[in-house]
Amino acid sequence: MYFTSFACMLTLVVLYLFPKEFPLFVLIMSVANMVEARCCFKLLYAIVVVLLLHMSSPCIGCSERDRQALLALKQGLVGDDGDSLLSWGREAQNKNCCQWEGVYCSSNQTGHVVKLDLEDQSLRGKISPELVKLQHLEYLDLSFNNFSGSKIPDFIGSLSNSRHLDLSSANFGGQIPNQLGNLTHFQYLNLSSYGYGGIRPVNSIHAKNLNWLPYLSGLKHLDLSFTNLSDVVGWLEAVNMLPKLRKLILSACKLPPPIISSVSLMNSSNSLVHVDLSSNNLNSSIFQWLSGTHTNLVYLDLSWNNFRGTSIPASFGNMSSLAHLSLHRSQLEGGIPNSVAKLCRL
Repeated sequence: MYFTSFACMLTLVVLYLFPKEFPLFVLIMSVANMVEARCCFKLLYAIVVVLLLHMSSPCIGCSERDRQALLALKQGLVGDDGDSLLSWGREAQNKNCCQWEGVYCSSNQTGHVVKLDLEDQSLRGKISPELVKLQHLEYLDLSFNNFSGSKIPDFIGSLSNSRHLDLSSANFGGQIPNQLGNLTHFQYLNLSSYGYGGIRPVNSIHAKNLNWLPYLSGLKHLDLSFTNLSDVVGWLEAVNMLPKLRKLILSACKLPPPIISSVSLMNSSNSLVHVDLSSNNLNSSIFQWLSGTHTNLVYLDLSWNNFRGTSIPASFGNMSSLAHLSLHRSQLEGGIPNSVAKLCRL
């Protein structure tokens, strides 16, 4: 009787104070009811005490350094609707930045911000240099915002733990900073410049070279679509030095025809499964790079290029994994080689 009363009272207390842990508590009570109440009362009491101590342990929340860095970032950014980042506040109830919208922390025990996802928040303004104080930041997404053609900040290259950077369709402009080469942990990089709201930026992102790219040896996804790479003669050599690259998207980059050498052919990455080189100034020299070296390709888009006077290479038939092949509007001539019939996944 006493056990039952105690159990009922304790159940109500736990349900009221710790609703998230209630299922675990119910499990404990169920086990207790399966044996003689008198024998397990002391054991149950000890278990409940331990459970309550665990549930009432203080939550550290985000680090003060990270919180101040985020507040500085917010100060430089303005939402078009005035309602963006409302949860980012200085008030007592908003001090734990791990609970702010778009902010993700490693755990409540460390409180370090590891992910910042501000995609499509209608943000504009300037990115504060205080961002680099987020020393544990691994993931940064500022895509689909409007930075009015401003240059990608050089200090982005100081986010030494960064693995994922998405600045696509955010209306950035100017030259790609070479400091990105410092981010040797990168696995995902998207600087595609489709424009904010479908409007291409006047001062589009461009590069004179890609000398920084080979330092990103762990890169798996690279998208530089609609950036201006017309001056980058050695773009293929830079790509070839990314041994783990799986997805390459360089659509509408004004790419010049690559200079194919024995070195560029030997270094070709076999990890590529997706290649989009559509809407460029490429000629048939690109076929030498593709032929026989990319047997794992699943997706290949070479549409809207200049292959005048060239036919589809028979070596394409060796791409046994190919499921998507786009060659339209590329001025190809001649018939389809018989070897293409081997591409049974198309």
